[in-house]
Amino acid sequence: MRAPIQSFAMALGSAAPVDTWRVDLAVPIDAAEAVSELLGDLGSVSMFGVDQDADLQVSVVCPEEPDRGDIGVRLAVIADAFDMAEPPFTVERVEGRDWIAETKNAFPPVEIGRFFIHGSHVERRPPPSSIGLHVDAATAFGSGEHPTTEGCLRAIEALAKRRHIHNTLDMGCGSGILAIAAAKCWATPVLAADNDGRSVQVAAENAGLNRVAHLMSAARSEGYRNPVIRRRAPYDLILANILARPLTLLARDAAGVLAPGGILVLSGLMTHQEAMVLAAHRYQGLHLIERRVIGVWSTLVLHKRADYGS
Repeated sequence: MRAPIQSFAMALGSAAPVDTWRVDLAVPIDAAEAVSELLGDLGSVSMFGVDQDADLQVSVVCPEEPDRGDIGVRLAVIADAFDMAEPPFTVERVEGRDWIAETKNAFPPVEIGRFFIHGSHVERRPPPSSIGLHVDAATAFGSGEHPTTEGCLRAIEALAKRRHIHNTLDMGCGSGILAIAAAKCWATPVLAADNDGRSVQVAAENAGLNRVAHLMSAARSEGYRNPVIRRRAPYDLILANILARPLTLLARDAAGVLAPGGILVLSGLMTHQEAMVLAAHRYQGLHLIERRVIGVWSTLVLHKRADYGS
């Protein structure tokens, strides 16, 4: 089954059809993160993979015609860094389409455990026993369709059955879907943080749509640097659905604001990246208690010993 790393319509300021450009290439899974970082400023990056042994298909939707020479230079850097052949790529003009309308039509309701995820365009009401999550596609990353989001939501649902959470941090919140899920499960304070200002704005708007604005606040932060994160610590639950490299680099900061006995849910990483991520967190006194795998994607649930640091 194909799985997009990021799939959202670009906000072009108008619903009117606008021509775009698409760059297509294939890269080994190991180079996927570097490709996303080096090509991300060109437009919206999507990656599709079938299994861990196959290359990922990469598409970048650009609002303007990209410089082919510039793309070649970037890919040459990646090829050198990963000791591989420079991947060939194509650039194609895409006839103007109403991306916002098409995206809405492409996102029917998603049911993940008790969570019923839907956009404004969905007329069907959530089942009586479900937890409704109102999140529109095409606003910020996190509309429920990706395996990493699913893994986190299933981890939240499982956690809600066995313990109460008093204070939650959603690091790299995107649309705020995980923060909203936590707020609805435990009806306790949640702080959503992201380094992208638009995501912070969208997360706050979605909190209002889901009637949890009284529980959930959103703040812009590069990692854990915003002072508000430390002021509101310690957290007995931290959700971090980002990428393997930043998860590894932020392990110490995460452990520093996680309460003794607290839970850290990590996602956005592939199965072959688990060892690296786990090693960094194990060094900070956290150990693995649950692992969820969907396709090539992993969600890890870690626990901080109650006596750690005492």
